Amino acid sequence: MKNKHKFLIAVILVSIIGSAGAVSHANVVKNTVEDNLASSGKNDLLLEKKDSPEKIVSREDAYKHSKDESSSMSAISMARLFVKKNDIAKAIASYEQAIESETDKYEKANYCYELATVIYEQKDYPRVRNLANQAIALKPEWGKPYILIGKIYAASAKSIGESDIQQRLVYCLAVDQFIKAKEVDPETAAEATKEIATYSQYFPNKEDAFFENLNAGSTFKVGGWINESTTVRLR
Repeated sequence: MKNKHKFLIAVILVSIIGSAGAVSHANVVKNTVEDNLASSGKNDLLLEKKDSPEKIVSREDAYKHSKDESSSMSAISMARLFVKKNDIAKAIASYEQAIESETDKYEKANYCYELATVIYEQKDYPRVRNLANQAIALKPEWGKPYILIGKIYAASAKSIGESDIQQRLVYCLAVDQFIKAKEVDPETAAEATKEIATYSQYFPNKEDAFFENLNAGSTFKVGGWINESTTVRLR
């Protein structure tokens, strides 16, 4: 009888030790996972030691994308906040950070355009064009950057050219941009049409064109910082 009791006690002890061992092992795994998460900051911890290099690289790329996305979102939020506070220098720096860290080309295009509108208020027109062209390269079917370029050309007309008629031809170049906006993006058609109507009234008239040996439909090179060619349009 005593031997039977000893046997039962032994079985119970083995069971208890085994369970404790299992719990202890589970705690070790849990602690290891938590330690690795804390040290790496990643949510894609490699629990399998035999993962292929391709899987590891894939996880690393996904983590980098997530980190970049978070950085760009934080930067663009700060940029917009600084614009509201009229702290333009800090807004520009934050926009540049957002553009640099953003990986989605359409979002990057949006940020380039937003920064271009901020720079537009500072009248740094060459930089506005550069940013608008970046947006166009990333999102070529978008018309608003073309409209913005048209506006800065129109705003520069009085400072470009050696004569009144040459300055007026800058408006032809502006209209080229508004027409392009309509061609690539029907959603901007109404705005583009309005801008065309506004600036077409500043085209050279036929009499002035005659004395300058200009003909409707011919090509004219606009100088200055613009340095682009346009089609001569007359009113």
